[in-house]
Amino acid sequence: MKSVQFAAGAIAALLIATPAMAQKSKDTLRIAINDPFSTLSNYCVPVDEAGNFYRRVYGTLINFDEHEKKIIPGLAKSWTRVSPTVLEFDLQEGITFHNGNKFDADDVVSTISYAADPQYKIEFKSRYTWVKTIEKLGPYKVRITAGTPNATDLGLLGYRTYIQDKESFDTLENKCDYGRLTPYGTGAFKVSSIDKNTGIVVERYKEFKGDPKYFRAPVGRIHGIPVPDKQTQIAQLMTGGVDILRNVQPDNAAELAKNPDLRISTLPTASFVYIVLDAAGRSGVKPLTDDRVRKAMWMGMNRDAIIKGLVPGGAEGIAEKMNMICFESTIACGRTTEYPPYDPATAKKLLAEAGYPDGFSLTYSCFIPIKHICEAISNDLLKIGVKAQVEPVTINLFRKKQADGELNMTSIFYPSAGHPDAGNILDVFFVEPRDYARDPEMTKLIDAGLLEFDDAKRTAIYTKAMDLNNSKNYVMAFSSLPTLYVHSKDMEIKKNPLSAGDNYIDDYFWK
Repeated sequence: MKSVQFAAGAIAALLIATPAMAQKSKDTLRIAINDPFSTLSNYCVPVDEAGNFYRRVYGTLINFDEHEKKIIPGLAKSWTRVSPTVLEFDLQEGITFHNGNKFDADDVVSTISYAADPQYKIEFKSRYTWVKTIEKLGPYKVRITAGTPNATDLGLLGYRTYIQDKESFDTLENKCDYGRLTPYGTGAFKVSSIDKNTGIVVERYKEFKGDPKYFRAPVGRIHGIPVPDKQTQIAQLMTGGVDILRNVQPDNAAELAKNPDLRISTLPTASFVYIVLDAAGRSGVKPLTDDRVRKAMWMGMNRDAIIKGLVPGGAEGIAEKMNMICFESTIACGRTTEYPPYDPATAKKLLAEAGYPDGFSLTYSCFIPIKHICEAISNDLLKIGVKAQVEPVTINLFRKKQADGELNMTSIFYPSAGHPDAGNILDVFFVEPRDYARDPEMTKLIDAGLLEFDDAKRTAIYTKAMDLNNSKNYVMAFSSLPTLYVHSKDMEIKKNPLSAGDNYIDDYFWK
């Protein structure tokens, strides 16, 4: 299968001409970043590459040990569910932010009040608007009251609500500047500099008080360097400009593996490549509002061949062909249906039945790091008459077009390990402004799931939601997306002690 790649001859020349040298002696690891970010904030820039850093810079009230399937203390040492709508937290004492300010209840009240306040426009606002009130009960005790019962409340606090220093936050006119001007957290790494052009530098925080079993800083200094172009990334790796690349195309990785100073690591994750079709007609492409057309498009994609040829880990069986927009391990997730099989002949018949025997055209907005996968999908669709013009987009452009209702068909990858709960995933795809289905039945099921605290009953509700998505062909989880790293032989990537489905900067070790 053909893909756009860095010329093999150019890679071969670099293999001969230059060694790849890590900065192990300086205890500095350099990682290439695809999409530059100028502020480190899960509230203002909740994207995958920033999350690789902010999840270990900032702290949350609680954490989830996904290996043992249990909640563990974070900035809170204990918690009590007083009622279906009320949670109380007793906070840790003796914790300091990276600027030396003492952590206490005021910081928790400030952060959660900000995130829930309607006047502040932040990404994924619905992750925080469930909070009705938050009260300070003492210097190290808070009470959170929800407007209605929310079965994902602890998950949202543990995965989505990173605590900021109130004293610093209050000085800022633009609250999104917190992660740019005052990125102070309580995590194992602290930010020493951040700039959209030069990148982000984090260092080991020597005063960190968290549990070393779960939180660590094995490398003293990590520099995330913006290198949006894939060819330039490879050149930088080969000439010693960076030490590690993430999400490398398999064919390029095979060439790079010939360098004796480099190593390849392909790790399974809880991320998946997805496709959304504008079933609601928000962008004005009428054919997509017909379920027969959407089903035909699913049936026109040779997923097996594309996964094997282009998805990292596909040839080795690490990448998973999926049949719902979550994993079997995702909390409260289930299905009784699956996506329609590859059948281009039937796909053409469906298009003809829908009134499009000669096909139709659309714009296929695709996140740049997976452009090669989108191009293969586009080629398959062309064979059944659907002309999907691939439009490479950055994450920021994608978010803007998504909110403005401008997306016909889109693909990106979603890191579900950020909150591995079916309720959260359904929120990502079927809550405004991200909803391109606008199906009242889906909204009803999502709302019902939020009110149900019994795990089995909640799973049953979300199974109906997953089956509805499959039957209506709204969103396809095309495949899981293992992370293919190419890195210096002087380092290794270990399993994360908390997450069962992702890796972060605290998983990078020197050998």
